[in-house]
Amino acid sequence: MRTLNQFLSPLCAVPLFVALLPLARADQIDTRLASLAARAQQRRAWRPLRQLAATIPDAERRGRAYFVLGYREYAAGEFEAASADLRAAAKTGFSLADHARYYWAEAGHEAGQFSQAAEALEDFSSRYPASTLRRAALELLAKSLLTAGQPERAIQVLAAEPQIRRRAELSIWLARSYHNAGKPVDAARIFQEIYYAFPLSAQAEAARAALAQLRVELAERFPETTEEAQTTRAEILAGSSRWQEALDEYVGLLERHPGSPLAPRWQIGRARCLIRLQQTRQAEELLTREVSPTPSIDPERLGLLVEAYIRNADLVAAEIVLDQLRKLYPQSQGYASALAAIGNYYARQGDWKTAARYYQPLAESFPSTDQGKEAQWRLAWSYYLDGDLNRAREGFAEHLSWYPDSDHVTGALYWLARIEEQRGAPAGALTLYGFLRQRYAQSYYAAQAQRRLGEIEGPGSEQGKAPEAIPSVSELTQRLPPRPVPPVRPCAPPTASPELEPFLALNGLGLTELAEQYLLARLEESPDAAELRLTLSRLRAGQGKHALALYDARRAIPRPTEYTFADLPEDFWRLLYPQEFFSLVKRHATANRLDAHLVLGLIRQESAFNPRATSVANARGLMQILPSTVSPSRRGRARAARRLYDPAYNIRFGTRHLRGLLTNFGGIPEQALAAYHAGEVRVRDWLSKRTFQEPAEFLETIPIPSTRAYVEAVLRDAGIYRQLMSRSRKFAKCR
Repeated sequence: MRTLNQFLSPLCAVPLFVALLPLARADQIDTRLASLAARAQQRRAWRPLRQLAATIPDAERRGRAYFVLGYREYAAGEFEAASADLRAAAKTGFSLADHARYYWAEAGHEAGQFSQAAEALEDFSSRYPASTLRRAALELLAKSLLTAGQPERAIQVLAAEPQIRRRAELSIWLARSYHNAGKPVDAARIFQEIYYAFPLSAQAEAARAALAQLRVELAERFPETTEEAQTTRAEILAGSSRWQEALDEYVGLLERHPGSPLAPRWQIGRARCLIRLQQTRQAEELLTREVSPTPSIDPERLGLLVEAYIRNADLVAAEIVLDQLRKLYPQSQGYASALAAIGNYYARQGDWKTAARYYQPLAESFPSTDQGKEAQWRLAWSYYLDGDLNRAREGFAEHLSWYPDSDHVTGALYWLARIEEQRGAPAGALTLYGFLRQRYAQSYYAAQAQRRLGEIEGPGSEQGKAPEAIPSVSELTQRLPPRPVPPVRPCAPPTASPELEPFLALNGLGLTELAEQYLLARLEESPDAAELRLTLSRLRAGQGKHALALYDARRAIPRPTEYTFADLPEDFWRLLYPQEFFSLVKRHATANRLDAHLVLGLIRQESAFNPRATSVANARGLMQILPSTVSPSRRGRARAARRLYDPAYNIRFGTRHLRGLLTNFGGIPEQALAAYHAGEVRVRDWLSKRTFQEPAEFLETIPIPSTRAYVEAVLRDAGIYRQLMSRSRKFAKCR
C-alpha cells in the first residue's frame, strides 16, 4: 500500500496549480490562452504565457502555448529562447507540431546552431508527410547542412526528393551543395537547369551569376548547355510577354549558333518579339529576307508577315501574303492568324462589312478555336450593323448553339430580342428578355433587357398581331447551361473541412501571417479549392488587403454575375464587391453629379481597391489616373504622381475627370467609359464613322476587345453595386 507521502510526492515536482487544474474548465484555459496569444507580440505577455504553458497538463493546449511564445520570440530575434520554447512545443506532438519543429529549426539556424537545426529537420518529411512546410523544411535542412559544412549530406537529402528538379528553390541548394562538395561541373549543370528552365523564378538571377563564376573557374571544363535548353528559356520569356528579354535571347542564340538547325525557329521567335515591341519594319525585313521558308515554319512566317504588314497599313502586301497562305496552308494556324489580323484591322477602321469577308472563312474553317469563335460572333454582329437582320438572326442563334459558354451569350440573347422587336414580333422579344433577366440577372445585357421590357410593356405599347417568333427560342434557351451551383457550400461551418483545421488553429492563436501562409501553400497544391480560396479572401479582407481579397473571391467564385443575390450569402457578395472608400466616393460623386455606384464599379475594374496600384502605363491609384492627365507641366506631373496614391486626392480628381468625359459625350456612360479607358480621340473617331441606335450598340462595336470588355464590366458592376447597397436585396440565409 502506498503511503500518503508517496502519493503526494509527484505533486511536489510541479506547482500546486497543476494539481488543481482539472478543477478548471477547459474553456477557461482556452480563453486565457487566446487572450495571451492575442497580446504576445508585446514582450510583457511572454512571462504569463510561459507560466500558463508550464502549468497546462493537456498536451494540445500546452503545445499551442509554447508555440505562440516561441514564434513571437523568434519573430523578435530572441532565437535561443525561441529555439527552446519551440522545441518544447514540438515535443508535445500537438496538432501544429510541424510548424513548431520547423520554426524551432529556423530559430536554431538563426542562432548559429546549424547542426542542431539540421538534426531537428532530418526526419521532417517522414514525420509530417502532408505538412505544407515540407518543402520549406527541406530547403532549410539543406541550408543548415551546407552551412554546417556537410555538403555531401545536403546532396543526399536533396537528391532523395522526387520534385527536386521541378522546384527552383530546392534545385539551387542542390547546385550549391555540389559546388561546396568540390563537384563544380555537377553544380554548373544544375545552375543551368534553373537558369534555362525557370527563367521567371527568383533563383534565375542567382543561377546566372553562379554560372558566370563557374565559367571562369572551370574554363574548358565548363559544360555547355544544349541549344534546346536555351531555346526553352527564350520561349518561356516570350510566352510571359517579356518580349525584350526574349528578343535578347533569340538574338544571342543566332549570333552564337548561326548555322543551327534551330535557327529558323529562333528567327520566327525574334520576328514575333519585334512585332510585339512595335518594331514592325525590322520584323518585315527579317521575315522576307532572312528567314528560310522551310515547310515547318513557313505558315507561321507568312502569318507573322501579314501581321507586320497590317501594322504598317500595307494592305496590298498583306493581301498577297494572305493569298499565299490560302493556297498553300489553308488549315494552318498562320492562315487563321492572318485572317484575324486583317479582319480586326477593318473592324478598327469601322468597316465591318469588309471585315466580314475575313471573319467568314475564319469562322467556317476554324470553328473550334478561340479565333474562330470570336470571328463567328463578329460576323453575326457585322450583319446586324449592316441591317441584314435575317443573317444576323441566324448568326446569333448559331453562336448560342455552338458556343453556349461564350462571353457573348448575353449579347446574343439581347440582340436576338432586338431583332424580334424590329421584325414586329414582341412575343419572341419578351421571351428572350425574360430569359435573359432570369438566367443572367447580374449582366450588363440583363439591365438593357429590363429597360426594353419597360418600353414594350409600358403604357400605350401595341403588341397586336405580329410575325411568328423565332421557332427555336425555347430550344435555344434549353441548350444554354443552367445557373451553376455555387462552388462552395455557402452555409457550411468553418470546421467542416479538415484542411481548414490548421488554419483555424493558427488564426485562433493570433498568428495570422502563418495562417495566411498555410492557406497559400494549400492553394499551391489545390488552386481550385474554392473553400480554401474564400477563407483566404475573408482573412485578407479583415487585414485590409482589399485587392488581394477581391482576387481570391473571384477565384473562389469565378462567374459571380451568373448568380442571383439569393444564391449566395451577403458576406460572399461583399467580398466580391468591396465597398471601401465609399464615404469618399459618395462625397466626390455627389459633388460632380455622378452615380457613386458607377464610380465603385470603375474602381473595382481599374485597381481592385488598391490605392497603390500602378499600371505599366504609369496610371496610378484607385481610379488609375495618369499624372499627365492631372497636369501638363513637368513639375505638376511630378507632384501629381505622388499625390495620386492618396485615395482622397485620387477620387477627387478621378470623379472630376469622369464628370468631364460624361459631359463631353452627352451623358452616355458607355461612351464616357470608353474614353476613360482608350482616350477621347479614339472614341470620337469611332463615333464619326457610324450612327448608333442605342448605347449598347456603340458598346458592342468598340473595336478594341479590352476596352469593350472594360466598359461592359464597369456598367455591370455599377448595377450590382446599386442593387447590393439597396435595402431590398435578399441574400442566402445561413441558419
